[in-house]
Amino acid sequence: MPTNAASAFGEEIGKLFEEAILKGLSRVVMSKGCTILPKKMKNGTGNVYQIDAVVFDNNGNPLIIIDPKYIRYTKHNRDKGSWLCVAHYNLRKTYPTIRKSIAILAGRWSKPSISLIKSFGVEVLEVPFSIFVDALAKRGIDFDWEESDRTASKRSWDSFCKLTKEQKLQILNEITSKLMPLLRKEVIQILGTDVSTIPQRVTSVEILLKTDRNEMLLSTFNSVPEALAHLVSLVSDKPDISHGR
Repeated sequence: MPTNAASAFGEEIGKLFEEAILKGLSRVVMSKGCTILPKKMKNGTGNVYQIDAVVFDNNGNPLIIIDPKYIRYTKHNRDKGSWLCVAHYNLRKTYPTIRKSIAILAGRWSKPSISLIKSFGVEVLEVPFSIFVDALAKRGIDFDWEESDRTASKRSWDSFCKLTKEQKLQILNEITSKLMPLLRKEVIQILGTDVSTIPQRVTSVEILLKTDRNEMLLSTFNSVPEALAHLVSLVSDKPDISHGR
C-alpha cells in the first residue's frame, strides 16, 4: 500500500497514458514498415535519456521521438518542461535521422512552459486535465481533489485499484480519443513524406558555431542560399587580429 495515494495514482495514470499512446500508434507505424517502442537513447556527450516512444525505420534509425508527459500540479512544469527541451534538443543533434520530436503535454501545463518547449523545436499536443477528470468521474472516481486532501485521494485511488486492467485501459482510450487522430496524422505525415523533397520545403536554417573559446554563436536564415553565403563569408581570408596585440 503506497504511503502517498495521490502520487501513486498520478504515476499509474501517467504510465497507462503512455501505454495507450504506444498502442494507438503501433498499427499505423507498422503499416509504414517502421517500429515504435520505448528506448534509452544516448547523446553525443554520453548522457542517457529515456524516451517513451521512438519510431525507427527498418535500418534501426530513429525518425521520430515522442514523449507523453502527465503532470497534476503546475509546480512540476519547470522540471519536466526543461527536461523535454534539453533531451529532445541534444538527441536531435546526435541523431540527424530524427525528423520530428513531439511532446504530448497532459494535465496542468502553463502557457510559459508550453511556449518554452515549442521554442526548442518540439511539436506540442495537449490533453487538458479536465479530460482526465471527466473520464474518471463517469466511473464514480473523483480526480479533482485539493493537493492537501489525502482522504479524497486515497478514496479515489482505492476505487481505481478495484478496476480491471481492461477497464483502466478503456478510460485511457477515452482520454486519448481526441488526441490520437491528431497524433497519427503527425506521424503519417513524416513517415509518408519522401526525404528527397526536404530541400524544397526548407523554410528556415539555423547555424550554430562553436569557437575555440567555447563561444556559442547562433544565426538564423530564411533560405539555404543565405545560410551558405554566411558560411562562405567565414572562410574568406581575414587578418589574424591576435597578432596585433
